[in-house]
Amino acid sequence: MKITAVKAIGLRWECPVMSDSMSVCRARQALWIKVETDTELFGIGEAFCYGSPLIIGKYIVEEQLAPAILGEDPADIERLWQRMYWRNVPNGRTGLVMGCISGIDIALWDILGKAAKLPIYRLLGAHSDRVPAYASGGFYAPSKDIDGLKREIENYRDQGYNDIKIKIGRNPEIAGNAVNYTASTEFSVCYEEDIRRIEAAREIMGNNGRLAADINAAWPVEAVLAAAGDFRRAGLNWLEEPILFEDEEGLRQLKKELLEVSLMGYETTQGCKNFVRLMKKNAMDIVQPDIGWGGGISELRKISLAAQGFSKPVSLHSFGSCVHFAASLQLAASLPNTESIESEENKNMLKTGLVKTPFEHDGHMNFFVPQLPGLGIEIDWDAAEKLRVF
Repeated sequence: MKITAVKAIGLRWECPVMSDSMSVCRARQALWIKVETDTELFGIGEAFCYGSPLIIGKYIVEEQLAPAILGEDPADIERLWQRMYWRNVPNGRTGLVMGCISGIDIALWDILGKAAKLPIYRLLGAHSDRVPAYASGGFYAPSKDIDGLKREIENYRDQGYNDIKIKIGRNPEIAGNAVNYTASTEFSVCYEEDIRRIEAAREIMGNNGRLAADINAAWPVEAVLAAAGDFRRAGLNWLEEPILFEDEEGLRQLKKELLEVSLMGYETTQGCKNFVRLMKKNAMDIVQPDIGWGGGISELRKISLAAQGFSKPVSLHSFGSCVHFAASLQLAASLPNTESIESEENKNMLKTGLVKTPFEHDGHMNFFVPQLPGLGIEIDWDAAEKLRVF
């Protein structure tokens, strides 16, 4: 079997307006990558591009990376990963190029699973057939006050979620807050309201479950240190990516001062070596890579097993389409140290509207691993075609 084509597919869906600490989102997008072979088999992967123009990813995939793997055996996944990586080291070992390598890698694993007639998690050595998930939501939105947040948290609780994550950090009055350098400060709140939002979520959850808050790296370390006591009093358990991962000294200070609030990160980090460096510095409690950004299934498996060596749990970041979530489920189910997986609860047609069979879960929101060969899902290509931009 040989690779005959590598194609980028751009998808875009206008979504209800929502905001985290750093951005205002009015449309969801996905960069799918289709790897074709000289047989009837093909694979689909997703490069997570953090809102960058999709057309940039298309050129990286088709002009920069595809030449490294065309004509090659798609089963040689590790060798092809290394070819893509080393041929692009000067400009590609981080950033969008690594994101696109991630998407191609996922597509190659999809092909291998289809060829073997097995879901990917069984190829990797299955650990479980279901994956615990936490509800990811709690965004800022037009006319959404604390009562609106409470209703949202009640819905997650009633669905069966035990653990829940909300967004905080959109506070322009905090010196050094990155929101002041972004395109818009709409939907901003004061620091005190963010603490009330944490308290409100904890009130609805009661003493059950773990509550996480995500700052999306908007704050300076001084602001996080000053808020540590408020976080503890408000009932916060996990704090995700409060500062940029490059501030390793700041992360060391946070690990020392946050005490019972666990530090989760870092979705924007890429590559096993970078994660290992941060683990050696004990810069996080929970390791949180992204499968469409950090290196694909191949590299995230290395990151996750390295985390096991440091006695750290893994919680995969997943905020993309159905392809991204399926790939994350397949990898997470193969790992002995999976803590949970992110389950986005915002309305997202790219995740819920493009699969013929919805993702299934039990009453406690443990997601069953899709059992079809490869990624385990069947894409509704007619529905996807309506959202294609190229």
